[in-house]
Amino acid sequence: MAGERGRFDSFTAFLVVACLALAGLVIALTIQNRSLKEQLAHAPAMGAPPQFKAGDQVSPFEVVADSGEKSTIGFGQGEAKTVLLVFSAHCPACNETLPIWSRMLATPPAQGVRVIGVQTDRLDENPAAPLQLAASFPFPVYGYKRPKPDPLSKVPFIPAAIVIDAQGVVVDAWFGIPEKDVEQALEKALRG
Repeated sequence: MAGERGRFDSFTAFLVVACLALAGLVIALTIQNRSLKEQLAHAPAMGAPPQFKAGDQVSPFEVVADSGEKSTIGFGQGEAKTVLLVFSAHCPACNETLPIWSRMLATPPAQGVRVIGVQTDRLDENPAAPLQLAASFPFPVYGYKRPKPDPLSKVPFIPAAIVIDAQGVVVDAWFGIPEKDVEQALEKALRG
């Protein structure tokens, strides 16, 4: 019986040590996460790739429709603003974001606001099934062939939502899975 009690005590001690080690690891990861968020907030100063920001001019660019027809996305065509949604069919963050965008767009945007999707999957590698997500959304979805259109080189990562006024000037841009405040700002852009 003394042997069983000794084994139980050593197992309990192991569990206590393991729990303390895990708690230390969680604290270290929390500190590292906070540090990485600060670095990301200051990324442009650290030489990160350029990205859209308020006031940037967006020039028209060529896209390809699901039918294979080429088209140009331009600005100042009667719309008050354009909400440009950029995503990929193979991006886990996009797969989390697309239902959020779909929910927002279940109610049509305000008059004068157009929504355009750009799917970044490589159309030149698989032209037979170019825009597998195009039919899933209540807005037109386009792709592009390489090289990437110049304005889209300012999309550092996807998913991205960019609000552009009638003159082609960026009003706001968000990258990554939208948090609640971004959802609210995007909803406001869609409704007025």
